[in-house]
Amino acid sequence: MNDFLLSFFDEHQPRRIRVIENTLKNRRTVSTLFWAKQYGILKWTGAERSLERKQVENSIAELVKANLIQRDPDGQALLTTLGVLRQEELAGEQYQPHFFDWYWLANTRRIEQRLLLGIQVASELSYHNRYYAPVVNEYHEQQIVKRWVLSWRGNIINDLVQELELFGDSLESADERLTNYFFYSLIGHRITGKNAIQLSEQLEFPGYQLPVIKQDALLAIAAFANSYRGVLNRLLVDLLAKSPLSQSANQTLLLYQQGISISQIAKKRRIKANTVREHLLEAAIVHPDSIDWERSLPVSIRSQLAKHYQGKMENWQFDPEIVPGGPAAFYYFRLYQLYEERVNDK
Repeated sequence: MNDFLLSFFDEHQPRRIRVIENTLKNRRTVSTLFWAKQYGILKWTGAERSLERKQVENSIAELVKANLIQRDPDGQALLTTLGVLRQEELAGEQYQPHFFDWYWLANTRRIEQRLLLGIQVASELSYHNRYYAPVVNEYHEQQIVKRWVLSWRGNIINDLVQELELFGDSLESADERLTNYFFYSLIGHRITGKNAIQLSEQLEFPGYQLPVIKQDALLAIAAFANSYRGVLNRLLVDLLAKSPLSQSANQTLLLYQQGISISQIAKKRRIKANTVREHLLEAAIVHPDSIDWERSLPVSIRSQLAKHYQGKMENWQFDPEIVPGGPAAFYYFRLYQLYEERVNDK
């Protein structure tokens, strides 16, 4: 855990420990999303959902004690010189994800549970075996898998094998270790799937990196199922998100794109105007092309803000006396930061 967390810190940019924790756990507040984007770790959203506060605090304390990071009273941390050297040492053994840009597509924990059960059931069915212990899962998930098997028109076993072969080929072109991890983990007829220790030894991979490759493999199968309308899509489709936005934020964005004002959306959806603004900020962070920037941030407001805010926008401090908009002042401030980042990136 120490080596894993160390990789999220920087020697020049102070980073909020809670932002890193919340990003890994998939706590998607607008503040967390914004700062995760500034730190370049947005794609790690939900990569370690089971992470506990105590784990984080213990690891941070040990990293501070080892003089690998420096922590300030505000809950931010910087890499020390030793920390930079340690990062460089670890760089060679760290697995680089290939599919983390799909972080928004699915809750990989649920994908894993249903996928393992589905493949196990199909495997046992191919051997005409009815007497086996299924992967532990909720009754609801068992019923979904059962309907999936019974309702498929065609030979579900052959179709599943063909899709898994196609998926395996696509994985192998990205990283052979990813392919091996995925297929070694599967459970089927007289196959229990390898445990963490076996996987680490088989792949010659440090144990603390296994959750990363696991997340990558599950996002990969989710992306495959999302794009290939076959037997895997039928199994997983209801677990796949249609947009990088939360469902509520997506509803707000669709209304806003129709030209409806923030106050009208709030009234129509029976939510606060500030909630509408938060939804639009979420869209500006994770799906910036969906925003009409000229409408959302008029030239008059941009000109006013440009007089007071220059340099690195991550260092800007919100001042309600400077930012126009009254109750919407912080909304415009944050939008302007994102706008400037977008302009600079282009």
